[in-house]
Amino acid sequence: MNKLLFFDIDGTLIECNLGIYSIPDKLRQDLDQLKVNGHDVFLATGRCKCFITDGVMDYPFNGYVTCNGGYVEYLGKPIYKAVVPSAAIKATMALCEKYDFNYYFESTDFIYVRDCKNPKHIEFSQKWKMKPETVIDRFDPDKIETYIGMIVVNKIEDIPIMVEALSPYFDVQRHQSDCSFDLTLRGVSKALGISELVKNINKDIKDTIAFGDGRNDIEMLETVGLGIAMGNAVIEAKAVADYVTDRIENDGIEKALKKFELI
Repeated sequence: MNKLLFFDIDGTLIECNLGIYSIPDKLRQDLDQLKVNGHDVFLATGRCKCFITDGVMDYPFNGYVTCNGGYVEYLGKPIYKAVVPSAAIKATMALCEKYDFNYYFESTDFIYVRDCKNPKHIEFSQKWKMKPETVIDRFDPDKIETYIGMIVVNKIEDIPIMVEALSPYFDVQRHQSDCSFDLTLRGVSKALGISELVKNINKDIKDTIAFGDGRNDIEMLETVGLGIAMGNAVIEAKAVADYVTDRIENDGIEKALKKFELI
């Protein structure tokens, strides 16, 4: 039976904190074998397309669920978009000016930021391999089309202020580390994006499998036919997964693929 497999990026296919910025060669062979065996492989990520590292983007996935489900693409064409309203962008911009936070609003080709020259932005963008040519800090919030935001606050004590201000617009999802957060439109998730893709290509959600590790993977792991959490996943993701595999650096994906006889 043909399965649709969805892979998160950070903490699942790669791990920037460990210096793993590309899909390892052995894992690429596993993905190739999945295709040979008649399965389809997709990305399901919080990143937008232009924010995906070259060492992931160079693999020929069948399609992309990006921006935590806010932008879905299949066979090179968008099939679902959830556009961030300009009011939400303006509210985030005002908050960041007041408290000296950094924001990021992501489209398929560009990332809109507060200040390209801000030292904290430069540090953040270099760590996560944000391409400088995609970053824009002069724009009209009424004229851009974006599908997700991120925000980086300065300290733990800033979090309640940020959440109170932005929760009317976004589900605020904390990353695994630091003081950075996804700003996903309320009601949007990787689960929604996957469901839209599955519906579009006339497949059944029971034939889907997903791998993830973060808080933005929880709905996805709950919704797909088989949800697999990485060994390095947050507790909340492990709690809802059907199966917990080994850590990324211990070939967790390959071990799960073999356990469920997919390769």
